[in-house]
Amino acid sequence: MREPDWQPETARGGTPMWGWLIIVNVLCFILQYTVKGFYSNLALYPEFLKQGHVYQLLTFQFLHGDLFHIIINCLMIWMIGKPIEEALGKRRLLSLYLLSGIVGGLIQCGLAWANINPTGGVVGASAGVFGLIAAFAVLQWNREMTILLMFIIPVRIRAKYLLIALAVIGFLGVLTQRQDLGASGVHVAHGAHLGGLLGGVLFIFAFVQGGTFAGAEPWWQRISERWKERKVVTIDGGARAYPRGQSRRKARKVEFVEENIDSILDKISEKGMDSLTDKERAALDKAAKK
Repeated sequence: MREPDWQPETARGGTPMWGWLIIVNVLCFILQYTVKGFYSNLALYPEFLKQGHVYQLLTFQFLHGDLFHIIINCLMIWMIGKPIEEALGKRRLLSLYLLSGIVGGLIQCGLAWANINPTGGVVGASAGVFGLIAAFAVLQWNREMTILLMFIIPVRIRAKYLLIALAVIGFLGVLTQRQDLGASGVHVAHGAHLGGLLGGVLFIFAFVQGGTFAGAEPWWQRISERWKERKVVTIDGGARAYPRGQSRRKARKVEFVEENIDSILDKISEKGMDSLTDKERAALDKAAKK
């Protein structure tokens, strides 16, 4: 991994968000063994969720079954959280982690209510971790990774294949319609893992890669625009002739954005990248993605 070429001022210095997630998980792990009722009140129970204990969808993400459980999850938060935070920033990393955990918790409870994958209390950061993995795979689709199979055998695999493999394992785990037991006697919540993957993929599509919630136009408008662009022709002198379906107002908007980016590029040429403000950097990054 390498450091990014630049970061906004808000991302420089201080404890990274993935670090805070590890700290909170460790603190909660200590509290669940020292404070009476801490674990039983904050773990996610399908029956309690029915009764309105919605807060458990958040709190269960910071509890763990045993020492091995928390070590693995914190290790994954460190490994995957760092590149995700460099790409998306602190707030989006936190939102991604919590949203994936919530989706995972809801799916696990739904399976329990349907008596497909019955479970007692659900704990662990695994759903959020699976969301981070899914987000990394979507952002770095063809990136090669080295994973330790059974924590021993190193295996090279592309991120997209890792995402598919985890989804298949989770789906098969749910279809077994039983509670798999690990070495410590802790049940595996396959539904939470699947939900975490789903939450991570949806987060990237909705809030990062051109989704409507990321500030882009709805997908049907983008498809319509791409179809219209096929009809755009160039006349003598390089001037662009817009088709009837494209309004003059939109054409002026495109030209205005291009002029702003040109001015930023001119500034880089004259004074260098360090001369840009955070607002100019964000505008340049947004234009590059579009």
